[in-house]
Amino acid sequence: MRHRAAVRRGLFCRCPRCGEGKLFSGFLTVGKRCYNCGLDYSFADAGDGPAVFVILIIGFVVVGLALWMEVALNPPLWLHFIL
Repeated sequence: MRHRAAVRRGLFCRCPRCGEGKLFSGFLTVGKRCYNCGLDYSFADAGDGPAVFVILIIGFVVVGLALWMEVALNPPLWLHFIL
């Protein structure tokens, strides 16, 4: 039963101890502490891992779309220079 509660708290980005406070203070920024129970979140510092993960995913999508556009539409060279 405890594992289900932990998974639910993680999916909803809530405090691992109480399940009420927010875990993130920004898009990829872990908060300093839980506003409800006061748990210090310094143990959960992921460093640059989340940012690199997001950059790789977005880069994969952008490069894929650029390659698709090049093959499907074959834009002229002057359009490449403008973009």
